[in-house]
Amino acid sequence: MESVANLLAVVEVDETCPKHNCKLATIAGRDVKPVCPKCELEKLLAEKKTFDRQITAELSKRWLRRDSLVDDEDTFKCSFDNFKHKTGTQEDRVYQLCHKIAGQYYQHPEIKFNTLLVGTAGTGKSHLAMSMLKAVNDHSKAQKCLFINIAALFQKIRNSFNDPSEYWTEGRAVSKITDADLVVLDDLGTEASMRASGDEASQFVQRVLYSILNSQKRIIVTSNLTVEQFQKVYNQKLFSRLTRGAKGHVVDFTQLKDKRSEWQNLMK
Repeated sequence: MESVANLLAVVEVDETCPKHNCKLATIAGRDVKPVCPKCELEKLLAEKKTFDRQITAELSKRWLRRDSLVDDEDTFKCSFDNFKHKTGTQEDRVYQLCHKIAGQYYQHPEIKFNTLLVGTAGTGKSHLAMSMLKAVNDHSKAQKCLFINIAALFQKIRNSFNDPSEYWTEGRAVSKITDADLVVLDDLGTEASMRASGDEASQFVQRVLYSILNSQKRIIVTSNLTVEQFQKVYNQKLFSRLTRGAKGHVVDFTQLKDKRSEWQNLMK
């Protein structure tokens, strides 16, 4: 059988490419418009680059749903669109601030800072944290986003001690969270079942959290803890990593309007 190369003999013509100053080529015996081989190669490489970017972006977007750890699947339904708020209310205040910070994460993927969503339980911190991730995930080109519920994470890690099939080992958890571009650590402080004694978190918990906070510098934290409680539960090195870059990025959900929040000195 005659080879394709022989059937489609490429021949040069007298025309020259003005860009590469080389002869154009066509296929012998075919009514095919002559082209510049170098121009065609550049087009193919450009198309491949565009395709690769699209694949990378698509794979990045899948991180949020595929690799996140939530304690309630309904968390994935949360978005800015379905967060209830009325203009001028406290709900509107936290909504607007979270929306603004999400824009900073989206527009400046190179800037590293943590965000703290703190205050009263049941006021929508997790809802808005997921909303921030979704906004970045939906509009950025290739930012990998993860939502990690702290209690679920430590339960998985603890399970891995006796179950070699458990995906979320300590090492894989730290590696996965570090590889992401933006991470929510949801309900920090709820890992109470693994505390050593009193209010202080166990050395194991603090070691894992320190590894995460020391390596991943774009974290959104939700917590019901106050500043004082944070300092009791975690050591100073971990607290320092937690609040790194958080000045101006603290969203206070405390609903007691007559009480000055302990977090407000970081909000200025």
